[in-house]
Amino acid sequence: MVGLALLGWGTYQARTAKLLMLFATIATVLTVGFITYFLFERAWTPIQEFGLELLAIPRHQQTGEPRWFFFLDWLNVLPVSEIELGSGWDPRNGYYSLLAAAWATIVVTIIAVLVAGPLGVLGALFIAEIASARVRSLVKPAIEILAGIPSIVYGFIGFAVLRTFTSDVFLDPGASFLIAGLVVGIMALPTVVSISEDALSAVPDSMRDGSAAMGATNWQTMKSISIPAAFSGISAAIILGLGRALGETMAVAAIMAGGTNFARPLYDIFDQSVTLTSRIATSYGSATGMTIDVLFVAGVMLFSIVAVMSLLAQYVERRMERKLQGNQ
Repeated sequence: MVGLALLGWGTYQARTAKLLMLFATIATVLTVGFITYFLFERAWTPIQEFGLELLAIPRHQQTGEPRWFFFLDWLNVLPVSEIELGSGWDPRNGYYSLLAAAWATIVVTIIAVLVAGPLGVLGALFIAEIASARVRSLVKPAIEILAGIPSIVYGFIGFAVLRTFTSDVFLDPGASFLIAGLVVGIMALPTVVSISEDALSAVPDSMRDGSAAMGATNWQTMKSISIPAAFSGISAAIILGLGRALGETMAVAAIMAGGTNFARPLYDIFDQSVTLTSRIATSYGSATGMTIDVLFVAGVMLFSIVAVMSLLAQYVERRMERKLQGNQ
């Protein structure tokens, strides 16, 4: 095939290039299709066998009955002895609830977005609207370098540095949702900053010039012209950053490797638990049989959420392009 491609490139370059691009596209689509099929095929058996019990409330360790009122722990109105919740993950006894991991994923993701969203948008505003060309040429590559740092390094820094800080300041002895969310939020910053900056840079200069001609200050122009015009692109950047936060594995596993249960109360950001990604990372090595298939269910959950967010981000970006071109 390589020989034919080289021969064709020398004699029929345009046609060969077209065929190579077609082949690459088909190979990419087939690869994604095979991965999707394999993922859902492996997850189908536990879905058929357990159904919604995979997201069920953890059962009582002695009676085996589900704890329907565990949500009262959110209000912190029950004594601790009455709400001793496990994670629901007990493969030896046939319990495979992913609810605790799903809840931990939500908590970490919310914290990460609260970190990456405002910092990313403000950083993009500085690069696109305030910084000089020289400063921009230095700051933007420096931010994008953050994306090249291995996630396990972020996790180690979060565990070794932030854990000590929170222990001293908040008197919290261990790792927590807060530390994991902060680290994952920093990891999502390059995505939010880069895409938001591209969206802000795509705003026509004529709109800024018109605002300046009306006597508006730079801040008024950014607030009333640039941000509204680039809002769709900024939203897409935050959505993609959210997808990065959802899919992060090693940093969260390194920070919260010891937690497995629900937080008590559920909104306690200084507690710790296992997320869906870290559940897969820390369990697959010793997992066998049905346990492996249930881990594929966790993968399907993450795959579906991230895929929906990617499609939503693409929709928002296309809407931004139509809006900037004057096509509503």
